[in-house]
Amino acid sequence: MKTSIKLCGFNNIEDIIFATSLDIDYLGMIFVENARRKIDLETAIESVKICKESGVKSVGVFLNQNPSEIETILNDVDLDILQLHGTENVEDYRVFNKDIIKTLHASQGLLLRGRNLDTDNLNYLLDTSTDDLHGGTGKCFDWKILKDVPVEKLFVAGGLKPDNIIDLLTTYEPKCVDVSSGIENKFGHKDHELMSDFVQKIRAF
Repeated sequence: MKTSIKLCGFNNIEDIIFATSLDIDYLGMIFVENARRKIDLETAIESVKICKESGVKSVGVFLNQNPSEIETILNDVDLDILQLHGTENVEDYRVFNKDIIKTLHASQGLLLRGRNLDTDNLNYLLDTSTDDLHGGTGKCFDWKILKDVPVEKLFVAGGLKPDNIIDLLTTYEPKCVDVSSGIENKFGHKDHELMSDFVQKIRAF
């Protein structure tokens, strides 16, 4: 099975152009107010155009934002996928007729219901969270919990980087791997060499 790749947390055009030149499947942009990796509207509009031209799915990341707020963004930014990163009720967002990725935070014990996840109708992403950060922590969760969930149907994030991605893939075969901080040389600044290395290692695996 070919593992899909999602690179996330982009907020400038130069990095997005480079990322979409790589063999990736998804590119994520954050629309959460006050988030340090938040993308501005003008850049997001241009980014979606670049993604469509490159055949890469554009993903908008939201955190406990009501549907009306997301609708306002979608009126300008034609995202392919909505990623709901908080405690949202997914059904409230079906009205947009967009694919949805729902984040489960590994540290919250939500994986106890892993075998009952409705993966046929919803994409799930497993990520690390801390007391003050919902994703983008640069920290791994305990991968051993992946043996108790249908990992082949899930997106997996949390502390992934070129140095450890093969360790993950050697034991597990997730549907998609998702990286943000692991392809940065400093917070919020993407490193083209790290991006290329991450993608090449997965595609050569």
